[in-house]
Amino acid sequence: MNLFGRWLFRICCGVGGVAGLALALLYFFQEKILYVPRVPGLPSGIWKYPNEFHLEYEDVYLTTEDGVKLHAWLLWRRGWTKETIKTRPVVIFFQENAGNMSFRLPFLRLLVHRLNVVVFAMSYRGYGLSEGQPNQRGLQKDAVAGLRYVLSRDDLATDKVVLFGRSLGGAVAVHLAAEQQQLVQALVVENTFTGVQDMVARVVPPLSLLIGSGRPCNFLVTNKWSNIEIIPRIKLPMLMMVSLRDEMVPASQMLRLYAAQRSPNCELEQFTEASHMDAYDVEPEQYWGALARFLTRFVDNPLEPHTQEAR
Repeated sequence: MNLFGRWLFRICCGVGGVAGLALALLYFFQEKILYVPRVPGLPSGIWKYPNEFHLEYEDVYLTTEDGVKLHAWLLWRRGWTKETIKTRPVVIFFQENAGNMSFRLPFLRLLVHRLNVVVFAMSYRGYGLSEGQPNQRGLQKDAVAGLRYVLSRDDLATDKVVLFGRSLGGAVAVHLAAEQQQLVQALVVENTFTGVQDMVARVVPPLSLLIGSGRPCNFLVTNKWSNIEIIPRIKLPMLMMVSLRDEMVPASQMLRLYAAQRSPNCELEQFTEASHMDAYDVEPEQYWGALARFLTRFVDNPLEPHTQEAR
């Protein structure tokens, strides 16, 4: 073997070794890589509470079918009577990935006040005050437990239940809707990916030769969250919200999900100026208006929405 051949061999071995190491790390540590209950440098536990955001709330603890204890908040507007609460749509909210539910309170305040809804916000296993360790099968069990809990309450409008997932939460909501769509009235998905395989190729481009659509190493991805395969099964009314400047999940993935859906009542809302999770803040009138119209059309005639935050 000449000098050039030896150098080429070494380069190939090096590249192969790095790729092999990356695949091994992905396989053995993918739950640690995919799920981020704690953000470095920020509080790891619950550090804000709903009453600090002009919300009434109830702490809820529930147990999944595999015995994991979860924490959730039931949220509603200050001043609502029990009679009012029972008439309002119930939004089961599935959060995006990083951090616990207290990081979502600024958004949840607006969700309650802008749309006059009751919100059930549950922490996935391993997040916030919930026990256990996150993985796809576990989060799917968490979602089922949350839905069953909401439906067990005779003081809520269980005939007006909406699933709302953002980013990772969109995957949780899509999978729950596909299995339990006879029990809920509508689904809202915001900036969700087509599947983890596609996101691996996005985050680590060299692995796109090995992992992705039709690639040979897809079997290494055990937390698949293959929304592109699941979403055609959903016949519920759907609102799909996509930020065209999303820097984390390419807008093209949400548009592929929209193209794949088969719901007779699916609406697509595109935000031209927004990035991953800021459409509600960057383009608020379009964002909250789209949600209000969707709820009015498919779930309920809501109370007059407030355009100002509660004080």
